Amino acid sequence: MIKKENIEEFAYNSIVALILENHYRPGDFLLEAEITERLNLKSRTPVHHALGQLVAKGFLEKKSKKGCFLPPLTPEDAEHVFFARENIEFQAAASAALHASDEEIDELQMIIQQEMETGESGDIIGYSAINETFHKFIAQIGKNRYLQQYCQHIFWRSNCYVFFRYYQFKARMVEREFKISPAQHWKIAEAIAKRDADEAGKLMKQHVRRTFENIFNKI
Repeated sequence: MIKKENIEEFAYNSIVALILENHYRPGDFLLEAEITERLNLKSRTPVHHALGQLVAKGFLEKKSKKGCFLPPLTPEDAEHVFFARENIEFQAAASAALHASDEEIDELQMIIQQEMETGESGDIIGYSAINETFHKFIAQIGKNRYLQQYCQHIFWRSNCYVFFRYYQFKARMVEREFKISPAQHWKIAEAIAKRDADEAGKLMKQHVRRTFENIFNKI
């Protein structure tokens, strides 16, 4: 028998994969019954919990009596989302430079190495997961629980746009993205290792801004 935690993790990862693989579009509702059947699960509960996690993270929105849906995407909303993200993550990276331990910096560098290896394999879903781990870990080692909370929410909200870009431009942008993003992450990690809060924050802000600029003319 599969453990409850494994079933819920399977449901969560499967829903993210379905979104990445273009089974759902911005504005679409994700129906528990339909997803449960698609995943061959006996109960809706794991799907219900997985959708709840994605709502809590800000990736999905919820309407009373209608369910969870992918929020519509607009240039104005994208600008607001990424403006918030670049400023929040600026502070998170600066805080990490001031408060991270040497062991945590070593772990951060290992995460980037894993990111590079995952990118070389062409695994978009795996790459998305390790990219989240990088940003989440920087917020964590900054030792500010409020920044951790806000970073997670705004990261997933911005991922609505990142995933949509994958839908439309996967064939010609993924290989380039797999090379550029880890290189930028490595520079951020180097600034954190040098305890240079200003540089770490500036590099993170530039990194998030580049993501926005790549998306803005494609939505």
